Amino acid sequence: MINQEIFNINHINVDVDVSSQKEAFKYIAQKFVDGGVSNDFKKCYKGLKKRESEGTTGFNDGIAIPHARIKEITKAGVFVFKFKTPVEWDSIDQSLVKIAIALAIPDDVSGDQHIKILSSIARKLVDEEFRSSLTTATTQQQLFELINKVEII
Repeated sequence: MINQEIFNINHINVDVDVSSQKEAFKYIAQKFVDGGVSNDFKKCYKGLKKRESEGTTGFNDGIAIPHARIKEITKAGVFVFKFKTPVEWDSIDQSLVKIAIALAIPDDVSGDQHIKILSSIARKLVDEEFRSSLTTATTQQQLFELINKVEII
């Protein structure tokens, strides 16, 4: 179960209407600010874009895990975005992204501990049933229950 300070139902966004990865990053950066993990939209947006330029965060089966260590992020957060229409992401399997699990990671000593969150989510995404459940979930509550089952180890 993920710590409530890092992840709560208000961090889940369903029917997000964006048409590109750039728009998705802007939306995610704004939610980092709205969610209280940062107060610097521009640095969050640039950090997400910079991390993506180092290699795709697009996983398989329409799922991406955008993340970045950003100095202006004051506390870690896990956010989920289900897109209204799938977004081009240059994913590993070339699939369009339907779901983004975005991680806000502080660029400080405590940030290292939050890399555990990234690896725990990535490990869970290997489970075909979990990936399928994520992509078929339609409500904030369904997504919350699924993500909340991820064990941070």
